Amino acid sequence: MPFAEKLAKLRKDKGFTQQELAQRAGIGIAQMRRYEKGNSSPTLEVIKNIAKTLAVTADELIFDEGEGIVPSKIQDKELLEQFEQISTLTPQDKEALKTIIESMIIKSRLQQIMPPRTDAAWTKEMRSVVDEFRKGAEDYSDDAIESIVDEAVNAVRKAG
Repeated sequence: MPFAEKLAKLRKDKGFTQQELAQRAGIGIAQMRRYEKGNSSPTLEVIKNIAKTLAVTADELIFDEGEGIVPSKIQDKELLEQFEQISTLTPQDKEALKTIIESMIIKSRLQQIMPPRTDAAWTKEMRSVVDEFRKGAEDYSDDAIESIVDEAVNAVRKAG
C-alpha cells in the first residue's frame, strides 16, 4: 500500500482528523494533505513524529505487513517495544539479559525434545544439546556443565 494511503488509513484508524494529526506531529495542515494525496514525501523527522503521534513504529507507517525487517521476525508488538528499549541498558544489564534469553531458549529446546519417558531419541537429542552447550561454555569443567544440564532438565520436568 502506498505511503499516502497507509498514512490516511492509520490516521482514521486512530481516530484523528488531518488537522489533529498535523498539529500533534508538528506540521502544517496543507503539508499533511499533500502527504495523504501522495504529492509530497515526509522527512525522516516528520515520519518519526507522525509514528509517535499515531503510536505505531516507523516500519508500520512505511512498510506493508511483513515487509519490514524486524516486524517480519517479531510479531509481538510488546516484545518488539521491549527489544527497542534494550539499547538504553548498561552493558552489564545487556549481558545479563542475553544470558536470560539464552537460558530460556535452552529451556524451550529441552521442552521440545523431552519425551515423557527415557528412550534412544531423547538420549541422542540430549547429547546434541549438551555438545552445543559445551561449545559456548569452554571455560566450564565437564562436571560444571553436567550440573547445569541436570539443573535445567530437573527444572523443565518440574515445570511440565
